[in-house]
Formats: sequence, C-alpha cells, structure tokens
Amino acid sequence: MAPPPEDTVLTAETPTAERSAVPSAGSTAPAPTTVTYPAKAPGKSWLVWGIGAGVYVLAVFHRSTLGVAGPLAAERLHLSAAQLSSFVMLQLAVYAIMQVPTGIMVDRFGPRRMLLAATLTMGTGQLLFAFLGGYVPALLARGLLGCGDAMTYISVLRLVAGWFPARRYAVLTSFTALAGSIGNIVATLPLTGLLHTLGWGPTFGIAGGLSIAYAVLLFRPATAAPFRAAEERAATGPVAGRRVWTEVKSAWRLPSGRLGFWVHFTCMAGPTTFATLWGFPYLTQGLGYATGVASSLMLVLVLGGVLANLAVGQIVGRRPEVRTPMAVVVCLLAILAWLTLIVWPGGRPPFAVVLVVVFVFSLSGPTSAVAFMLARDYNPRHRISTATGMVNIGGFCGAVLGIFLVGQILDLMEPTGSVHSVQAFRFAFSSLIVVTAFGLTRMLTWWLRTRAMVLLAAARGEEVPVHLHVHRWELVDEAELAREAERSRANRSTGDDD
Repeated sequence: MAPPPEDTVLTAETPTAERSAVPSAGSTAPAPTTVTYPAKAPGKSWLVWGIGAGVYVLAVFHRSTLGVAGPLAAERLHLSAAQLSSFVMLQLAVYAIMQVPTGIMVDRFGPRRMLLAATLTMGTGQLLFAFLGGYVPALLARGLLGCGDAMTYISVLRLVAGWFPARRYAVLTSFTALAGSIGNIVATLPLTGLLHTLGWGPTFGIAGGLSIAYAVLLFRPATAAPFRAAEERAATGPVAGRRVWTEVKSAWRLPSGRLGFWVHFTCMAGPTTFATLWGFPYLTQGLGYATGVASSLMLVLVLGGVLANLAVGQIVGRRPEVRTPMAVVVCLLAILAWLTLIVWPGGRPPFAVVLVVVFVFSLSGPTSAVAFMLARDYNPRHRISTATGMVNIGGFCGAVLGIFLVGQILDLMEPTGSVHSVQAFRFAFSSLIVVTAFGLTRMLTWWLRTRAMVLLAAARGEEVPVHLHVHRWELVDEAELAREAERSRANRSTGDDD
C-alpha cells in the first residue's frame, strides 16, 4: 500500500479494489505488487480488537497507579522525590527502549502472541510490586511492568491495521485510546478507595492477578487478518541483523518519521509528567486540596481525554490536513497552562482555573495519536509496527525527561522534606515549559520539511489523496514546484519515446 504524504489519508476502499504497494522514500521493500482487499471489516474484527484493547486497559491502569499512590509509596518505602521519580522514570524508560524491539517482534510473531506476553509480564511485575519491600526490588518490579506495558499499544494498533480498512484507522486509534481511559479512570478514585480500604498489598495483588487471569482470552488459535497485505506477509521471515536496522533507519529517514517522533514527544512530555506522578502531590501538598478533591481532578484529566479522543478521531478522520496544526495548538495551550500555574500571584490559582488547566492537559494524550497516524500512513505494512514503536519512543522520552527534571528540582529546592511546597512545584514545573518549547521547535521544523516532500510529490504527478496549498512560508516555492513538474514530464516523455 502506498504510504501517502503528510496531511493526507488513504481514500476509502472499494469492494475488491486493487491497490499498488509502492515503497516510501528510503524503503527497501520488494518491487511493487498488487494487493486485493475486502470491501469492509468482517464482524469478528470488533471482537478481536476488543480483546486486544482489554490488554491496553490493563496496561494504562498499571502505568497510572503511582499517579495517586505515589505519596503512599514514598511513605511506605521511605523515598525522596528523586527516588519516587525513578519508579516512573524506569518504567517509562523501559517502555521507550522496548518500542523498536517490540515493533520488530510484533512484525515477526504477530500481535496476539505479544499481547499474551504483555499481560503475563505486567501481572507478574504488579504482583512483585505488591509484596516486595525495599527500594531496589520494588524498582525492578516497576521495570518489569514497563516491559509488559511496552508490548501493548503497538500490538493493538497492528490488530487495527490488519482487521479494519485503512479509512477506519484514525477512528479505531482514537477508540483504542478511549478504551485505555477506562484504565486511567480505575487508577483514580476507585484505586484511592481500594488503597484506603484494603491496603497496599491486597490492592496491587488483585491488580496483578487480574492481569494474569486475562491471559486466558488470548489462548486461542491465530486467525489470518483480512487486510494483511502481501508485503506484510513477507515480515514473517527472519527479522534480524541488518534488516532490523534497515527498517528502523528507513522509518527514521522519512521527514514524517521525525515529525511523528517530535509530535509525540511534545504532546506527552508535560501532561504525562503531571498525570503519572507529580500532579497528585502538587494538588494535595502544593495547593492543599483534600485527597478526594485531588482524585476528582485527576479523574477530570481522564474524562477530558475521553471527550478529546472522540473529537480527535472524528476530526482527523474527516480532515486529515488539520492533524499537525492541531498538535501545535494543543502544545501551545499546554505551555500557557504551565505558565498559569507558575506565574499566578502566590502560586495558588482559584479552583476554577486549576480545573481549566487540568482539562487542557487532558487534550494532549489524544492529540499525540497524530504520531501513530503518521507512522501508519507513511510506511508499508510490513514496517508499520516498527515505525509506530519509533514514534512512540518520543512521547516516553519526553515524559522520562520531565519526571526526572521535576524530581531533581524538588529535591534541590527542599532536600530534607518528603512534602513539598507550592513554591518548589512552581520552580520544578518551569522545566516542563522548556522541554515543551524545545519539542515544539523540532515539530515545526519537521512539519515544514514534510510539507515540502508532499508538495514536490504532487508536482511530480504522484498520487496524493489530499492536495496542499502553497504558502509563503513553505520550504519550496511555486517556481521550484514548476521546475519539478517540468522535469517529471520530461522524464515521462523520454520513457514514452523509448
């Protein structure tokens, strides 16, 4: 399948339509082949997606537990702010490091086997975290949890690519993120209630046991995906050595690959830092909110993401040309939100302002899904999972960097306390503005380069489902596009003469 340029989307499939698989720039895929697709997804597709999405629900829950349990973990294990940061940092760092290997393994072994391995690994890690004492053993348990978490999202997106038509990819991506929101919801008020009622060990023990029990649903015979293209079948051969790096480099060389990386980095860095670790302590320790109020605000963070997921999927599915500008706007809003918390007189904004800030943060996760759409649109099917893993690294690198900086600054400001003041949080959160602004500059750079690639492709007469208008700020001007078109016509004319 030809990977379309930036700000484009594949046209809707027609019954038994034949479509050529044209390798993208930098691809080493085989010569173009003709692939026949069914008219629509079979009824079983939703069941397959639902089982896979259930693993993602568990993954998001496990990932988010320290969002409200962080202060209790610090008290139970006698942790400083930097040590508490290290739990989430290690989990997310393992997640990021595992993305490309996971993409390769999904391409090689298939999403069902990877989801089975994921839920068993996460359950084991959560059980160890529930009952192990001491900083180092608990830290290693969170690393194991991150390893299982890393296998989930790419696998579910691969199910979507194989079981649904291309025109449904944007919507199903948003549905997957929406399903993950269930895990986020359970990790807010319900988890807070369980921790106070049952205690640490039983609560996390139940969570780990449920994850292991869910594996039963994945012990089923594999079924061929109806939208699995011929070039994707080639990926069932050995994936190792030079081929691994060839696929990774091919995905990275594309301007859209860098764009996807920086979209995910910039959208995820600050809001993920707030959601996974430092938001709850900021609300309870810095602003002095009661635990129930803080948990409710964290729930607003999740519910806002649910609404945003519904909107983003529909908007991008219908108007793909707005996806990168949408990400830019959301990142600018996030910077404004951080500035509001930092520069507000006294550092204590009214509750209504904090509520709006939390809602703004909730938009970032759904918007970051733009990165996965870029990976899906620009790469041949046999490389989708590898490319998805590559762009997914961006968001979690940003989150690890943000969590590390906030923890270090908090310890620097107040080295002897486990409870931090609002002034310390204001200084710490300023680092997130720097991280987001840096990512935004890189995103804009690669967006312009991707647009230039699209405009040149259109000038050569290549098929682009959505045509872009040339603006003054483009990296290519109309004269250059005219020259490219003339060269293309000359090449075609020479070929006809031969």
